Amino acid sequence: MSFLRARGNIRPKVSTMPRPKTEASMQLELYKLAIEKQRIQQELRVLEQRKQQLQERLIIVNNEVVEVEKKTIELRRGIPDVPQPATPKSIAESKDLDTFYLEY
Repeated sequence: MSFLRARGNIRPKVSTMPRPKTEASMQLELYKLAIEKQRIQQELRVLEQRKQQLQERLIIVNNEVVEVEKKTIELRRGIPDVPQPATPKSIAESKDLDTFYLEY
């Protein structure tokens, strides 16, 4: 089982060269922030879907645990739930076998 590592804060992307303060650079900054916002919102949607899937699976697993615990209690009490399968006959005991040879 893998362990979850603690995640740190999400840091904004930093440009290596500072841009001059112009209207175009401000528009670029707005664009980058809008793209980052869309990415974060998309990631939140994916996480919400994953959370929903995990919760549904957890409900199923909990129900299965309850069923297995009930069956375990019944077996302890000696109440057989499933009939025992009949023992199979060995091949030597079976009289209705036809043998044939296959050449290749």
